Amino acid sequence: MRNKAALLTVKYALMAFFLILFYALQTTPPLFSLWGVRPVLLIPAAIGIAMAEGEFAGGIFGAFCGLLCDLGSQSLFGFNGLLLLLCGTAAGLLTIYLVRPSWRSALLFTAAAALLRGLVGFFFAYGMWGYENVHLILLRETLPVALYTAAAGPVFFWLARWYRRKFDLLLEGIQG
Repeated sequence: MRNKAALLTVKYALMAFFLILFYALQTTPPLFSLWGVRPVLLIPAAIGIAMAEGEFAGGIFGAFCGLLCDLGSQSLFGFNGLLLLLCGTAAGLLTIYLVRPSWRSALLFTAAAALLRGLVGFFFAYGMWGYENVHLILLRETLPVALYTAAAGPVFFWLARWYRRKFDLLLEGIQG
């Protein structure tokens, strides 16, 4: 029993370490930049974890990813944390009860989370204040970032699924 608890602690600690590494990669200026657009790598990571691990771990790591996003953004601290908590929990629950886990569902869940984050952030930062030509920010900044982020969804889904399978094999070795 102690070995199982220790292995699960190592599993989730390594997962947190990888999320911090993804945050560092995400905030490195020229890295992953295409035409001036950079993806938010923590959104597909949170969705991938939620789809592989379930709603509880998806919610916890979604909130952690969101709080990391809040460190590098100009939004109110906790905004991304709350949004990704809800998206991670929803993706985990939908994967358990309704949708088969696949790269297509990972793409759709990541696109939905990225669009939700982008549109809500756009509304509170620009949309509700009535600025002129605010639609240009939506078309040139918010939507390309959401699409680029969604494209990374299947990769992080495969990584999270592979990671879970490796630790499941280690847990079976301990129990058996």
